[in-house]
Amino acid sequence: MRGTRVILIVFGALAAASGSCGTRSPIEPTPVCSFSIAPGTATYTTDGGSGTVSVSAPASCTWSATANAAWMSITAGNTGTGNGSVAYRVNANQSTDARTGTLTVADQTHTVTQQGRAPTVCTYEISPANADAGRDELRGTFTVTAPGECAWTATSSASWITVTAGSSGTGTGDVAYTVARNGETVGRTGSIAVADKVFTVRQSGDTSLCQYSVTPVDFAPCMPASSVTSTLTTQAGCEWTVTANVPWLSLPSGTSGTGSATITIAFPENYDAPRDGIAMVRWPTPTAGQNIRIAQAGCVYAVSRNAISVTAAAGTGTFDVIQQSIPNTCGGATQDRCIWTATSDVPWITITSSMPRMGDNPVAFAVATNDGAASRVGRITVRDKVVTITQAGR
Repeated sequence: MRGTRVILIVFGALAAASGSCGTRSPIEPTPVCSFSIAPGTATYTTDGGSGTVSVSAPASCTWSATANAAWMSITAGNTGTGNGSVAYRVNANQSTDARTGTLTVADQTHTVTQQGRAPTVCTYEISPANADAGRDELRGTFTVTAPGECAWTATSSASWITVTAGSSGTGTGDVAYTVARNGETVGRTGSIAVADKVFTVRQSGDTSLCQYSVTPVDFAPCMPASSVTSTLTTQAGCEWTVTANVPWLSLPSGTSGTGSATITIAFPENYDAPRDGIAMVRWPTPTAGQNIRIAQAGCVYAVSRNAISVTAAAGTGTFDVIQQSIPNTCGGATQDRCIWTATSDVPWITITSSMPRMGDNPVAFAVATNDGAASRVGRITVRDKVVTITQAGR
């Protein structure tokens, strides 16, 4: 046993001596690479922007960065070793929807969330808002104004209005249209709808097709107030007017209209001379039309005395009034239809007969005493006749 221990000691010494004499280097161990990034997430508005991700890693560890969405891009730091940073860019979001994308940085995930833009409020305006067309064909345009992404369509409500261009569009644009000739006498209205707006087209009728007739056109009413009617016949939509050429005729049914109508002509009583008036019915041209003649009967008068002389003393007097209707058919069986009133133009002559009177009748009057030295003159009037009263002085 003792001999064995010696041998082991000698062997150990030799081994130690051998190791101290060599020059070989020891083998380095492979490093363990672990990575971390900060921040792990980021949020952007709809306008986008720039961001940075920091990388923490051992000095000898390499890494790379990749954008996983087309709307993000690496602007710096695509690769690196050890600690470093990655710069990136987020594009503007044109959509109203939010979106999420990622960057892979050193095998770690950086999540980016971006807001969508606010929805566009679509408002529409049209200019002009309407068009007035004559009977003939019309070609025109109007402009639609709207935000760029707002779509619209133009739709006609009438077969005679055709959208020839711009039946649909986005944003601001023009709509072209054609209005067909109107072969009817009646005017018409149609429209083109664009979104919540309406372009209105008003087209007049073809008045050259209008034909008119008025019947009857002659009236011969008697003296009392009354009215007469004529029938105007024409097509629907055909315009007409009616006016009177004298102030004593009135038109209670109106002075204008379209299509067939009844024209009423009113007049007051007439116990003076006969008179004529005309209701002038006219259609679109001033020289085209028909006259309705009103020949109203009247009365003629005579007095039995044109002048009467009286003394200065108070007294009375009379004279006769004789009347006749023209035509006499309006005078009735006893020819007593004319109504009249006698009036005095001075206070010292008093009419004592009741007034008004009808037919042939006397006029009684009284005169007051004339206290003056000079004579005086007064008049009694009956319609268009005057009786002169001369009173002597004292």
